Amino acid sequence: MDVPTSPYPRSELIKGIRWLTEPILYPNSHGDAWSCTWADDDHLYSTADDCTGIDNSNSSNLALFRVEGMPPSHKVCLVNPMDAYGGWGYHDRNDSWKANGLICVDGVLYMSVSQHSGAFEYGDLIQRTYDASIIKSTDHGKTWSCKHRDPMFPSPRFSTPFFVQFGKNCEGAMDDYIYAAGGASWNNGNYLTLGRVPRKLIGNLQAGEWEMFDGLDARGNPKWWLYQPFRAARNECPIFKFRGFTSMTGMHYVPAINRFLLPEWAYVDLDCDDPWRQTFFHLYEAPKPWGPWSLAHVEEDFGNAWYNPSLPAKWFEDGGRQMWMVCGGDFAGRRTKVDYAFFARKFELVL
Repeated sequence: MDVPTSPYPRSELIKGIRWLTEPILYPNSHGDAWSCTWADDDHLYSTADDCTGIDNSNSSNLALFRVEGMPPSHKVCLVNPMDAYGGWGYHDRNDSWKANGLICVDGVLYMSVSQHSGAFEYGDLIQRTYDASIIKSTDHGKTWSCKHRDPMFPSPRFSTPFFVQFGKNCEGAMDDYIYAAGGASWNNGNYLTLGRVPRKLIGNLQAGEWEMFDGLDARGNPKWWLYQPFRAARNECPIFKFRGFTSMTGMHYVPAINRFLLPEWAYVDLDCDDPWRQTFFHLYEAPKPWGPWSLAHVEEDFGNAWYNPSLPAKWFEDGGRQMWMVCGGDFAGRRTKVDYAFFARKFELVL
């Protein structure tokens, strides 16, 4: 099957990307969904899901790691195996816990977690997600707030919140809000929605203090509604929609071009005989977190079925004209046995 055609126009700013290095495999690493953030202590922190970590340091549904230094000499080490969310493969009720987005705000780490089905559990091979919450750590991940008994964001709606990244400790934020984009599945979903919370209130971990994007007014300014679970079904307004090819991902502000980058990915053909063999990568840019989006680059055969790309701001060069992508993939082992790991690869934007 050919890579599907994006519904978004080609970018007039970014012509594409150019890879500058080969992929760098971090030795003896194991896991996926490496979502990174740049903290106040100048280290990167990264989540990982379904992992045994570094040198079999843990067995976790989700875990937190510290990434020290700059590639190719970076060092990845376990901070917390997050035992409250179970060992790798443990099911809490029907499904298992996974980490989604991670951010550092004023020295505090915030991680979004939610329940995920297995990729094989539905006939369409789409991994469902639901019941998201946000937890926090005031000691760089050593300890965390308690697991929520009741989810902050119940149901599949907004169940994969990824915080919009603005640089070290969120110091480059565009206003006094923290933003997060999320969908309703890990892979091959339909759309992303956008939420925000006042920076001074994010630590309360209260869903009722969040607002959800509700489109633009007549002057082109964003509208917002205060989050209430019973209203969510009637008030979703996507910021991004590519039906069947919108997957769990983050959003990153790049100072050099004053744009937000959305690195999206999806499996090319879930109906073929080998559905997990090939993903494609599509990179989008927009002037605001709510768009309008333009297509900047398409990678028809993305690594060895890589997924969940992250663009850590600490590893930006020249304001982000060059940057490193963190990624992992090939969870089914269709291509190789070593791609379910922490990878880094450098590229530059072609403007």
